[in-house]
Amino acid sequence: MGAIADFNAFQTEVQEALVAVTRTTGKLSAEDLGFQRSLNREVGPALDEQSERVLSLANALLKSAASIADLRVPSILDVEDVDNDWRGVIDVVDALLEKADTALYEYTGVIKRLDNTNIESVGQLPCIIWLAF
Repeated sequence: MGAIADFNAFQTEVQEALVAVTRTTGKLSAEDLGFQRSLNREVGPALDEQSERVLSLANALLKSAASIADLRVPSILDVEDVDNDWRGVIDVVDALLEKADTALYEYTGVIKRLDNTNIESVGQLPCIIWLAF
């Protein structure tokens, strides 16, 4: 029972932190950052540093997701690259979500994968076949 209470407290704490980050992000996106950058000299370098950090995290996530999905890794060097190669980013995220969806279906038993012995006994090529229950 103690582990459940600890998890519930942790879950509540994480949810509150996520809500706070989401609200802060919404407030920041509503601000005129160009004006703030011109008004205060310290804002520009801080914004640039945070932008580089976010782009670095996005690149690392895309690289990891693309390696799982065997896709080309879109290179995001600056904010404009997100707009220019949006399709590549969407392809990687879509492939990753499809793999997660399939894994969840397998785990819950909604679909199952035939093993190679069943495939060969049917006389088909050895590939993965999905059947719905």
